[in-house]
Amino acid sequence: MKKSIAAAFAAVAVVTAGVFVAAPASALPASTKIVGGEKAPATSWAVQLEASGGSIPSGYVSNCTGEQITASWILTARHCIDGIGAMNVYHSNSTTNRGAAVAVDRVSAAPAGDVALVHLRTAYALSSYAQLDLTATAKSSGTGTIEGYGLRANAVQSDALYQASVSLTGASTDAYSGRAQHVTGVTGASNHGDSGGPLLVGGKVVAVCSTGDSADPGANTTAGSNYALLSQASAWIRSTAGV
Repeated sequence: MKKSIAAAFAAVAVVTAGVFVAAPASALPASTKIVGGEKAPATSWAVQLEASGGSIPSGYVSNCTGEQITASWILTARHCIDGIGAMNVYHSNSTTNRGAAVAVDRVSAAPAGDVALVHLRTAYALSSYAQLDLTATAKSSGTGTIEGYGLRANAVQSDALYQASVSLTGASTDAYSGRAQHVTGVTGASNHGDSGGPLLVGGKVVAVCSTGDSADPGANTTAGSNYALLSQASAWIRSTAGV
């Protein structure tokens, strides 16, 4: 499912049935992103996504996290592209000094799950790209690492990319009824706005942030959330992005 960036998707990134979609927070009341955790080591492939227009209220922008996987393609959550009119990508790990924007010229939603790809209008070569595990299934034991940009606990503005350790706590579903890995926080947890951020296991991205178990986990560092597994869209990711 591909559309130009000017052809908006139907907006669905909303709070439903008491479960938050880890949606872009900028057009919503202030909330946290990575709750707890620590500043992540600098990486070239963890990028900031800023969307505007479409169904986003005039004068607002919506922010997500993405993972650059080639010089032209970035992985994120499908609900980060729903309803948008335009999107820019920033490659700085700083949220206060983001550097130059790189425009997105088209977006593509996976045929299954809360997974999407966005295409850069101008290729932006990196020294290294996010490594993906397109075969991973949900696990009921072990640990992983989540990453994301933006506000932290008690609505304090993040200044950089943050990360937290989480426990892998079984199979669940994502915002589009797709297959997901459920996680619970060890040193921190995800919240509104971590959308599209990676769940890393063994140093590879296995899933992207989709929903949380509660509408507002607040400053709870052990809150649970659901990450859309890449394996449900593995063939589509390979054929679309050429990885």
